[in-house]
Amino acid sequence: MANYNEQILRAWEEWEETTSDDANDPNDFIEWAVNNKKLHLRPKDLHKIFRSDVSTALRQAMRINDLGVTYRAKQCVSIIENGVQRTLWFDVDKSGTPSLRQKAVRQRRDGIANDIYRAMSDVEHMNYAYPEDEPVQFELDFTEDYEERKALEALEKEEKEVVG
Repeated sequence: MANYNEQILRAWEEWEETTSDDANDPNDFIEWAVNNKKLHLRPKDLHKIFRSDVSTALRQAMRINDLGVTYRAKQCVSIIENGVQRTLWFDVDKSGTPSLRQKAVRQRRDGIANDIYRAMSDVEHMNYAYPEDEPVQFELDFTEDYEERKALEALEKEEKEVVG
């Protein structure tokens, strides 16, 4: 029997066949899948929904320091305890050890590196699969992106101060 993710993927592929669209919205899929009894809530799903909501709220908690830098107030780190993986959250200003802070940053960097690897692999495949198209480019230097976002954030803060 297929695992839950494989079942969802099979249902998605079945649904894609029915839409014939170039791209699809998961919300439309969920409506179709529920109506066609392809998706069902499992008992542990409610816990997962709450867990996801809590994680989202914690991830979105922001503060601004004395230098004007906006940062995530809550940080997470994955640990293995008694053979079980757990995700722990800490307030960067009130708790968390130096070791946890280092581990959180290292894990975040590893996640970014994995995302970049996967994106580059996807681009490589797209360029291989569609040689007649103009090649898709993926710039690996994010310095300019960082500076643009930093400037935009400063501008938004400035506008809020003028309006407020």
